[in-house]
Amino acid sequence: MIRSMLFSTILLVGFAFAQSAWLGGVAVLGVVPDLPLVALIWISYMNGPVVGPTVGFLEGLVEDFTTAAPLGFHAFIRTVVGTLASLMHGSFFIDRFLLPVVLGALGTIVKALAASFLALFFGAAVHSYSFLERMIWIEAAYNGLIAPFVFLLLSPLRRALAPQRGRS
Repeated sequence: MIRSMLFSTILLVGFAFAQSAWLGGVAVLGVVPDLPLVALIWISYMNGPVVGPTVGFLEGLVEDFTTAAPLGFHAFIRTVVGTLASLMHGSFFIDRFLLPVVLGALGTIVKALAASFLALFFGAAVHSYSFLERMIWIEAAYNGLIAPFVFLLLSPLRRALAPQRGRS
């Protein structure tokens, strides 16, 4: 399990760097997809309530140190998303298209709600979403649309990212 958490965290950090370095060219109205968020949803769903929140926290902490956000901002958001996604572990079968789209979009909404909650404490120092503006809905749609591809990309890595219980 430790090896899975380490590998998953490194993968999510790699996705975060790829997102910041290369995905500006595919922005839709200034919005880029949140690759680490979508990958975290898959990892959390596949592993359950220990790995998902832990990996989300660790990746968020790395993101906190590499951005101007207050320490703990991204860690909190990723932990919340990882926890909620991991609670669905084993509840239903992930098909190839519909469920990833729904999970990607809902994960974005949860991310926005968590950021809005933190904005109550940090004020203007953090990025929060307005649910009346189009940015959150564009990001939710974008993350939903890329989710089937990210889930498909991660499937061959299942043995390393989501090993069977009892194995480490």
